[in-house]
Amino acid sequence: MPERLEKREAATRITYQGGDGSSFEKAVVIAGAKSSMDGVPAERKWLKKKDGNYEKLKQALVKEGGKYYDLVTIRTKKGKELVVYFDISGFFNREE
Repeated sequence: MPERLEKREAATRITYQGGDGSSFEKAVVIAGAKSSMDGVPAERKWLKKKDGNYEKLKQALVKEGGKYYDLVTIRTKKGKELVVYFDISGFFNREE
């Protein structure tokens, strides 16, 4: 399948569940991603939609309570630093 079609298919299958990303308990769950190839771009898409022009400062992989999370630290366009929690358990360490 051509790469462009794969990306379009992934974009239609991925949904965002959970909370606002402000903590482990309120992590954004990326549902429908089959691998990191789907999930990582979905994180960026969610951040762009929520915070527009943000600057990514760092990213960390954390295991907490049997789940895997990406903790993405960003600087918003207003200069505020935020840590956004993504629950990546559904696709982490899986290859398509």
